[in-house]
Amino acid sequence: MAWQTGVDRRSGWQRRKLILAAGGLFLLPRPLWSAQAAAGFVDELGRRVLAVLNDRSSDRATRLARLSAILDEATDLELVARLVLGRYWREASEAQRREFVNLYRRLVLKTMSERLDSYGGETYEVLGSVAVDERDSMVSTRIIRPAGEPIAVDWRVRNLGGRFVVIDIVAEGVSMVVTQRSEAAEIVGRSGLEGLLAEMRRRLA
Repeated sequence: MAWQTGVDRRSGWQRRKLILAAGGLFLLPRPLWSAQAAAGFVDELGRRVLAVLNDRSSDRATRLARLSAILDEATDLELVARLVLGRYWREASEAQRREFVNLYRRLVLKTMSERLDSYGGETYEVLGSVAVDERDSMVSTRIIRPAGEPIAVDWRVRNLGGRFVVIDIVAEGVSMVVTQRSEAAEIVGRSGLEGLLAEMRRRLA
């Protein structure tokens, strides 16, 4: 009986260790846990995109539709559009905001469509992640090209109540949001908000 009790004690301790190990992730500081989860999100996102790009059995329209669905799921384009418009978002009317978001999404899809046929077998690897604040994490990746030097790309990922979305892409130190915000501000400063919308319509023509 004493031997059996000893086994029970050791088994109980082993069970407690397993429970602590399994729950260890939740004992980490929340921003650190979120950063690790964000890295997993970007890795899964990359695998899904590559699966579409490498699918030669589907026609171009089907692949573009699949990429569009991934885009809507993995990003918050309205938030990105607001960040791009910057301080002018507050000045815009509701109608102007709606049109800007719609035009912005269409321009992103147009860019995706143009680059779909230029895919040359690039792959990626996730290098790590770091918490920026309570909501955002920066996930570092490297785009590996069959010909040419790798490209450093960082993904700013936001945790929206447990849902991860990409809100910025930083390629070789250059932020997409900052670059587009600067361009939008230049056009608004010269031609106003309506001028910006008109320029976006022109680029879609």
